[in-house]
Amino acid sequence: MALQLPFFMAREDELDLFRRLEPRELALWPEFVPRGYSAPRLRAELAQGLDGEAYYLALGDVQAHPVKRGPSRGLLKIDEVLSPVIHFQRSLPDEEGELRSGHFWAELEASGDLSRLGGKPPAFHRLVRELQEILKGRYRRSQPAGFYIGPAAARLAQAGTPLRVAGRKGGLVVPFR
Repeated sequence: MALQLPFFMAREDELDLFRRLEPRELALWPEFVPRGYSAPRLRAELAQGLDGEAYYLALGDVQAHPVKRGPSRGLLKIDEVLSPVIHFQRSLPDEEGELRSGHFWAELEASGDLSRLGGKPPAFHRLVRELQEILKGRYRRSQPAGFYIGPAAARLAQAGTPLRVAGRKGGLVVPFR
């Protein structure tokens, strides 16, 4: 069973989130990595230097497989089902200055043949619950419902920056109240 938490985050929101998750000693992995790459520990200072669109927040060891086709051929891709990772798709401004949505995605329970390998560790389930509580407690709800809007992203929206759902026909989202 997978869990997806869609959100809008400005840079300040990312910095605040990294500060809150720093004591958990997570590793920050890019989506594609070369062989022999060792991921840095998640620290608040890393939020300023992020340049990719998506990352993995890993709790412990990760498993990866080589990419066989496409522009990332030869690099390794993290296996989201077998590894205790949360996929972090960043909320970034597009070419027109609109803030596009991002999401957290985590596979919590494997199904089918993979279920015999056991599940994710209890510490990973606690991490996912903690992340949910951070979003529910500090972020605003959206209109239409379904998105969490960070405090800095809400201030951007009130200042006139449109918030749009990621994708080709992204709908407009506004903070609730």
